[in-house]
Amino acid sequence: MSPQQRAHRQRRLLVPSVVAAMVILSSASFVIFPLIPALQGTLGVSTAEIGYLAAAGFAAALVAELLVAPAADRGHARLMAVIGVVMVAGSLGLSALATEGWHLIAGRAVGGFGFGIFVIAASALIVRFDHARSGELLGRLGAAELAGIAVGPLASGIALAFAAPSAILAVSAIVVLLALIPVLVGFFEAAHVATPVTAGDSRFRHDDPHPPTGGIAAGVIGFDGTDADRALRFGASAPRTSLDLLRSPRIIGIVLLYAAVMVPTGAYDGIWPRFMADIGADPVLTAASYALFALPYVLVAGWAGRLADRRGGVAAYARGLLILLPIVTLYGFVGNPWLATGMGFVESTGQALAFIGAAAAMAHAVDPARAGSAQGLLRGIGLAAATIAAGVSGLAYEAGGATLLFVGTAVTVLVVAGVGLLLARSRRAGDPSARS
Repeated sequence: MSPQQRAHRQRRLLVPSVVAAMVILSSASFVIFPLIPALQGTLGVSTAEIGYLAAAGFAAALVAELLVAPAADRGHARLMAVIGVVMVAGSLGLSALATEGWHLIAGRAVGGFGFGIFVIAASALIVRFDHARSGELLGRLGAAELAGIAVGPLASGIALAFAAPSAILAVSAIVVLLALIPVLVGFFEAAHVATPVTAGDSRFRHDDPHPPTGGIAAGVIGFDGTDADRALRFGASAPRTSLDLLRSPRIIGIVLLYAAVMVPTGAYDGIWPRFMADIGADPVLTAASYALFALPYVLVAGWAGRLADRRGGVAAYARGLLILLPIVTLYGFVGNPWLATGMGFVESTGQALAFIGAAAAMAHAVDPARAGSAQGLLRGIGLAAATIAAGVSGLAYEAGGATLLFVGTAVTVLVVAGVGLLLARSRRAGDPSARS
């Protein structure tokens, strides 16, 4: 096979491989949640520790996505994906052997770190694959992640009827290794795919992210933005952290937008099974609620990404927020598990627009050569918000029940997103992302 044929094959396989691997890893990462009520009984896990369990995964992924993400821009994306798969499998194995609550928390931390580096590797590869369609491709990645969230908990919830939680976790540890197949087959950097957008290109005009130099990273790591026809290069010159991107107020705003919608993820992903059980749901309905939540996200993610590419990521985000906030608030007053499940079905569309809109806004605003750093920064700070929310969620639920948890979550989202929208739409003097 000639180098040209090999490169064409790699380009053809990249996106399907990323999607397939993401579905498997996401499924594995969420199998534990329907098992939590059963694990509470066998291991003596407290409700507060459920929050710590979720927080451990978020915190570990935070470290991975802030500190390790730049390695994806130095040519190590494929290796990061392989390590991520192995760590997620190892975390499930550790959880299967757990005899105390802190064992589960440690296993969740290992898995969170592995999932974090995998997601950044996948994000960097697909943004550089076709930058003009970055919103759409990130939407596919998000859809794959939510498809996994649907499949994993549903499978473990059903399996709980005839298998012990430890057995389910052990089998999941073996299954997740199947993700190595698409990773090893299709995770390659595609040559000459990251092309800067020139001042005359109006594809992202509503986010208005691309100055003539091609993005805010031009000049930060030594790109010569005067040659608009040359593909951007990445490699050893990439900074070892992504924090320099925060010199732009607009980037800070985009990060806050993502962080705002990560707050509900942290606040009630871990508590959701407990909440559903308290309002009368059995384990199968709880597992089904995850699947039904994921379904609209999977169906609308591609459309949401195309909307973000056409109208701007911030515009897509704002539409999602209008759907998301009322639903989160109303959870605090729901006493019927079927109604809560149906509300999650509606919430999912808002989540898709908001998450994909924020990710697309970041992809539009930063040169493709730093896609890994930028997406890592976005997800990392978002995970910091989720970690804090998860850490206090169990305490809030114990202290004030569903009303305090969900209404408090909605208020937090409103405040953080409001500040983010103001900054993301700003054109402040000295902002390197502003059009000159």
